Amino acid sequence: MTRARPTSSRANAVRSGSFRSAALTTFLNNAGPARRRAAGQVTGIGYRYPAPRGALPLTGARVPDVTLADGTRLYEAQRGGRFGLVTPAGVHAGPAGPREDRLTVRHWASDCRTALLVRPDGYVAWAADEAGPEAIEAALAAHVG
Repeated sequence: MTRARPTSSRANAVRSGSFRSAALTTFLNNAGPARRRAAGQVTGIGYRYPAPRGALPLTGARVPDVTLADGTRLYEAQRGGRFGLVTPAGVHAGPAGPREDRLTVRHWASDCRTALLVRPDGYVAWAADEAGPEAIEAALAAHVG
């Protein structure tokens, strides 16, 4: 003679899958890096484009919205579907000729020495530490035209 086991709410939860879902949620809530990576992948912010060999790690990554030297924000400068060139305060390179309608040039509000060329979708097309006008011009020619 076999006995029937009493069913508990926990056993029902395990069978229904809600226990697994709750366990996964608990894990992600307690695992900071895993949670950030999962949220980044779901929202698209965590996506990275492949960078060319030898490029800085910023290349291909999404740029955070930062305050620029003129008080505007980077994402505000990007409105209108333009590339954004962000350079250190002393570096002057910018739109010339046919690029003028496709490129916005701004300077860092901080003492950051990295030059960035940001695509209209907010991802870094090119980045360089201590870049001079020649390197910036080459990047502009390659990415903006």
